[in-house]
Order: sequence, then structure tokens, then C-alpha cells
Amino acid sequence: MTAVVLLGALTGFGVLGVVFALRSSGPSLDAVWVSWQRTPDPRRPAPTGRSAVDRLGSDAGRRLTDGRWAESPRARELLGALAVCDREPELFASRLVVIAGACALGPVVVWFVLSVLGLALPLLPAVAVACAGPPVAVALAVVALFARARERRRHVRVVLGSFVDLVVLGLAGGVGVDGALHAAAQVTPDWAARRMARALRTARDGGTPPWDALAALGNELGVPELVELSTMVQLAGTEGARIRQALVARGTSLRRHEQAEAESAANAMTERLFLPGAFLLLGFLVFIGYPAVHRILGGF
Repeated sequence: MTAVVLLGALTGFGVLGVVFALRSSGPSLDAVWVSWQRTPDPRRPAPTGRSAVDRLGSDAGRRLTDGRWAESPRARELLGALAVCDREPELFASRLVVIAGACALGPVVVWFVLSVLGLALPLLPAVAVACAGPPVAVALAVVALFARARERRRHVRVVLGSFVDLVVLGLAGGVGVDGALHAAAQVTPDWAARRMARALRTARDGGTPPWDALAALGNELGVPELVELSTMVQLAGTEGARIRQALVARGTSLRRHEQAEAESAANAMTERLFLPGAFLLLGFLVFIGYPAVHRILGGF
């Protein structure tokens, strides 16, 4: 019976491999010519050769960005998290497909290997784990993505406070608004500063105002403070408003906000560490008092 199941599984994998090989044909000459003539997107690095794992789930990624579901709030939130983490939707969908497939096939494969080795185990737990594993793994991957996106957005706010201070220094030195923005974005090699510098450079090469580039970047990353900064810079560039005092106040507000968030995170960490500390103190008291209690109880 085991040999029959093994042969059936190998035959099924062979048929799937043949079907996948027949469907994955090479690109046509027209597609290659269109890719050569296409202008590269300056916000993303040049495409490199992808493995079979990266190509998995590309259809799901395209549906995420181009389908009807892309207009939903959850899809926009997910796309914003991917943008701030500098990940492509196709690659993220491929990772999810691989994780779900591994969680679905892993328990069954382990059960099959153990059965071949002579360890008789019930099939029901393996099937239950195979059914519950993919959604749990995908949910954990999405939660980890959103957690990383929150950390990177917080980092963008910290960099934005320093960026505002550098812009103020440039304006105080007699540099124009455009020059102050470009000079402030090129001071540090940090990834957030590089994103702002790349957006400003693209806007300058394309002939668009820099505040539009900052607003688009803020909407893409999900950082409203960057959009507000673009509005202030637009007032300075179009209406000649006195922007230095407003930028100084904005930088001070950003630093105070980050300080409040850091204090809140520290207080939350202190509260979370109270319970382990209480258990540690209780264990220490039991360790110290056990000999005396044992001696007292032994005397009766």
C-alpha cells in the first residue's frame, strides 16, 4: 500500500512538472522589443533575473496592483506597507505562495516519510496541521510586514525632522527652496533620505515642482507629515510665504512627537516587563524561604 501511494505521488509531481514546463515558454520577440523600448521606472531598481520561486505568485501580485481589489482600503494599506518596505507586490505574493505551499505539504510529507520508515502515526493531525498552517503562516507574514512598515514610517519621521532643519539652514544661507531641498536630501546616505532625494531628482528632471514629488512620496509611503511639508513648501515656492519660521516650528513639532512616541514605547515596555520581574522575585523568595519552611515543618 505504501509503495502504491509513493508511486502515485511521484507520478503526480511528474505530471505537474511537465505541465509547468510546457506553460512556461520563453518571451516573444515583440515582448522583448517592448521591454527594450520601455522607459525604466526611476523609483525601482533595474530588474534582474528571477528564480522560479520569485516567479510564483506573479499573477496574484498583478491582481493585487491592477485588479478591482486594489481599490479597497485593505489593498491600499497593504500596497503602502510594501512601498515603505521597498518590496515589490509580485515578489511578496510569490513568498506567500511558497510559504503556504510549504505549510500545506510539509506535514503530509513528514507523515509520509515517517510511515515509510515504519512509524505508524495517525493521518488526521497531519491533515489538520496542513489545513490550518497556510492561513496562519500567511497571516503571520502579513502582520510582520505591517510591523516593519510601522517601524520604517517612524524612521521616516525621524529623518524628516532632520531634513526640515537642514532645509531651514539652507534657506538661512540664501539658497532657494529647490536648492535647499536637494541639498538637505543629499547629506546622509540613509534609505529614507535617498528616497526623498530620488523623488526630488526625478521631479527636477521631469520639470515638475518638488512639492508635488514630496506629496506623491508621502502618499506612497503613508507618511502624512511629508504631505504637510510639501504643502508648506508649495506656499513658499508659489506665493512667496515666509517659510523659515513655519519650518522651524514644524521641525520642533516633529521632534516633540517623536519624543512622546519614544516615551510611550518605553512606558509600554516597562509595563510588559513588570510581570516577568514579579515572577522572578517570587521564585527568588521561594528559593530563599523553602529551606526554612522545610526545617519548620520537619520539626513537627
